[in-house]
Amino acid sequence: MNILEGLQNINYIAVAIATITSYVLGFVWYHWAVFGKAWANSLGFTKEQADNTEGLGGAFVISLVSGLAKTILIALLISALDISGVLSGALFGVFIATVITVTSLGYYNGFARTPSKLTLINSAHSVVELALMGAIIGIFG
Repeated sequence: MNILEGLQNINYIAVAIATITSYVLGFVWYHWAVFGKAWANSLGFTKEQADNTEGLGGAFVISLVSGLAKTILIALLISALDISGVLSGALFGVFIATVITVTSLGYYNGFARTPSKLTLINSAHSVVELALMGAIIGIFG
């Protein structure tokens, strides 16, 4: 598949929905009532420090751009592999997240001596995020 042709064949409504879903998932996932408290504790942050978003504008922009880039890549791969359906798309997203993100975070964070709880929280977020992306792209596929 030619990448330019692949980009022309992507359903950009599905990409937009999956990207927004990814962004919303991050807000929910790291909310204090969900995994935010465990995440903050792993970093040694108080609730006040975790809730302080001053100076994080760039991180929020990168988060949105990252979600868009991941969604486009998932959409291209799903199209190239002729994957369709919610379950197939979700499983493909889990596979990609596990192979790329979970393994990378595992060894990066292992050498950095990052708390394993933090690695688990962030890795699980990636698995759920890419599963949702894959499911959404799969619905439209």
